[in-house]
Amino acid sequence: MKTKIIVLIFTLFIFCVCKLSPATDNSAYIEVSNIDNAKTFKGYIKQKDIQKLSFDQEGKISFLPYSKGDFIRKGQVIARLDGIFYKIKKEKFNLDNEINYNIILAPYDCYINEIYKKQGQYVKNKETVLSIQQSNKTEAEILIEPEYINKINLKKTGVLEYKNAKYEVKISNISKNDNNYLIELQLNDIYKELKEGSNINVKLDLSQ
Repeated sequence: MKTKIIVLIFTLFIFCVCKLSPATDNSAYIEVSNIDNAKTFKGYIKQKDIQKLSFDQEGKISFLPYSKGDFIRKGQVIARLDGIFYKIKKEKFNLDNEINYNIILAPYDCYINEIYKKQGQYVKNKETVLSIQQSNKTEAEILIEPEYINKINLKKTGVLEYKNAKYEVKISNISKNDNNYLIELQLNDIYKELKEGSNINVKLDLSQ
């Protein structure tokens, strides 16, 4: 009888803790307020502009201290080989530019998208070491008609709707696209549930 009472008390305690604890949501769902004077436009999640980087020779990676998501400045050294194979090639082919063979430099301000080889690993000539992208945020695009372009309130953020979730977006660029306008939108983070090419709806404020 005493054991049953203890089990009952423990069960009630677990139930209360679960009831009081807030539910965690692994998706990056954002609550955003409704927009007055809004119009909904159809669009899609933009494909990331990803560039793969490699060495122009084989060797062992002696320098690659970065992780996925790290920001790299243009011209900064991303990775370096140990130099043994470069020295052999230099003597054989009279090479004088180490940067072309032994070092990977960031071609522009970028973020590490994926790392395929780690520091200390051996890589072949032209084997992909890592990939980079210019933006570390999820981006989307919509097309709108000319009659709405001057009505958009650029001071206000929009609402991207995908399935049952809503995300805050801001306009990053507007350009002419045939008879319409292409609007590029940026979210404030990377959201894995928003797959590239996914169809979305975006509400923009037309109170301008």
